[in-house]
Amino acid sequence: MIGRLRSKDLLRSLAVALVVALASGPSFSPAHAEATSRDAPPAEASAPASARAEGATQFLVRTESPRETMASFMRLRDALEAAVAAYRQDSSREAAQRVSLVATQMGTLYDFSQIPAASRKDLGSDTAAYVLDILGRVRLPRLDEIPDLATVEEKGLDYYAIPETPLRLVRMDDGARTGQFLFSAHTVEAAPWFYRGVEQLPLRSSLPISSWIEESRQLTGPMIPAALVDAIPEGLKPSLLGTPAWKVLVVAALALFAAGILVALRRVTRHGRRASRHAVLWRRLCQPLAVVAVTMLVEDFAAHQLNVAGAFALALDTVLNAVLYLALAWAVWLAALAGFEMLIGGRDASSKDIDANMLRLVARIVGVVCVIAVLATGAQAMGVPVISVLAGLGVGGLAVALAIRPTLENLIGGMILYLDKPIRVGDFCSFGSQNGVVENIGVRSTLIRARDRTLISIPNAQFADMPIVNWTQCDQMLIEETIGLRYDTGGDQLRHVLEKLREMLCGHPSIDPETVTVHFAGYGSSSLDVSIRVYARTLDWNEFLAIKEEVLFRVKDVVEGSGTGFALPSQTLYLGRDKGPDPELTDRANSEVASWRRSGRLHVPRLAAAAIERLAGRTGHPQPASPDHHVAEAERPAGGERSATASLEQEAGGADKALHHGPRDER
Repeated sequence: MIGRLRSKDLLRSLAVALVVALASGPSFSPAHAEATSRDAPPAEASAPASARAEGATQFLVRTESPRETMASFMRLRDALEAAVAAYRQDSSREAAQRVSLVATQMGTLYDFSQIPAASRKDLGSDTAAYVLDILGRVRLPRLDEIPDLATVEEKGLDYYAIPETPLRLVRMDDGARTGQFLFSAHTVEAAPWFYRGVEQLPLRSSLPISSWIEESRQLTGPMIPAALVDAIPEGLKPSLLGTPAWKVLVVAALALFAAGILVALRRVTRHGRRASRHAVLWRRLCQPLAVVAVTMLVEDFAAHQLNVAGAFALALDTVLNAVLYLALAWAVWLAALAGFEMLIGGRDASSKDIDANMLRLVARIVGVVCVIAVLATGAQAMGVPVISVLAGLGVGGLAVALAIRPTLENLIGGMILYLDKPIRVGDFCSFGSQNGVVENIGVRSTLIRARDRTLISIPNAQFADMPIVNWTQCDQMLIEETIGLRYDTGGDQLRHVLEKLREMLCGHPSIDPETVTVHFAGYGSSSLDVSIRVYARTLDWNEFLAIKEEVLFRVKDVVEGSGTGFALPSQTLYLGRDKGPDPELTDRANSEVASWRRSGRLHVPRLAAAAIERLAGRTGHPQPASPDHHVAEAERPAGGERSATASLEQEAGGADKALHHGPRDER
């Protein structure tokens, strides 16, 4: 029984060394191996196995020809058996390292470049075990029968087929190991089925085993005692998908236990105390990180302690790698959002209000890019040809671009709104026939809270093309009104209204006096129109409405205090009982026009140039008694504003007299 346990410990150490070494890949340098091998004494190849195991750090690999590759395989096989035998006698750390080193060097004899990185560990270890089983059962050719470097160069050989087997040593055409002969990538497929044909043949080995592949599947790592493995019922030891059934059950139980831990952790992080936005995101980040940690622990335990193999190991690796990279993508997404939320929280309040949504949009874009990169890396590791997939997407890229064109337009529209900043979050704006406060500028649409508290969602592409009035960005807010006074308002009474309005507005503390404009604007259909245009010193909409309300009340007080009132739309109906036009003034006007017609001085449709020159400056402006009326007495013509009219009348009368006396002089 003791010998059986020691034998199982020996095989367990061998399997663990092979799995660890082949999982790490060919880290050994062939160029360094060749250089050191040439310097080594020729007697090393014929040294006893035990001696070679002690000097395993000096045992190197040569693959420049089929002969050297096969010689290296035989030496490594013997060295591996010797190293395992030495480990059986002395289970020290140094002995285990020698076993691991020899197994690592053996892994450099294979071309595993066609195996996905996620499956390389399991397929590589199984392939190495199958090759050890095959070449330990068939008759191997003598080394002098295998082509050396001179024969390869002379005949231009690209491969060497090992007799009585489907195994080939193929020259590498590219990569870091170009020109070297390795077991071909086809070995991964050919070795398992060929082993089934030679399985009944005896295995030549110094170790007490009948099959490398079958014995290795029953082995476990050092954390699982050999006595526990021996106590497992025989009914659970048959293989299920290339792995003993008891190992499959252990993996299933371990997966359920890990799932329970993750569910409990999710509940803890989900129902924590309320905190800031970035604190909540950091707390949620614990969930994907826990999934990553648990997945890696399960994968390590299944590979190095349970030592699962076969199709079950491939399926388990595929599932665990998919979960691992999905959790990493989830973690990267949350980390991007949490990082930008911390940046938002570290800015001052105004910057936070203005740029928070822009930073969140950038966070989402960064998160999407990182998630795509993580998923592409995971797909590549699992054997999905990402480059080919991307090339294939180029064919359908046009259709995809047409399908997502509206989404891209809205995304670009949102970026334009952020970069150009016609509006910002919190601004009150008008667009089309609507207005409201901007609440959010998202990836696709902008949300605006209308004055009736409804929420308006506008696609960014459409909103960016609309005329937008941003009331929040005004330095002052305009008050513009036109009031109508009654037509029976007298001239001086109208002047009193204008003067009092100017005084009131210039003295108002919330009105900019430099912008006060009050004028008699014109004659309306039923009113004398007075235009009021001023700017209020405020940026707040509610305060502006309060100022405007107060100004309008004061305007009403001024109008009523001047003895007049506001006009209403009305019409005047004349019943014919008035005195009508003044007959004397009517006759005077008619005779004056008749004299202009007789003298040829009826200026229709416009005044003659000479008349314009004589009349220049004769009409007083502004009106007399106005503060701006400063015409010098010397320049003011006699008779004031009547001088121009009198001049025309005198000129017309003289001309008329000349026409009247002209014929008498001639007779």
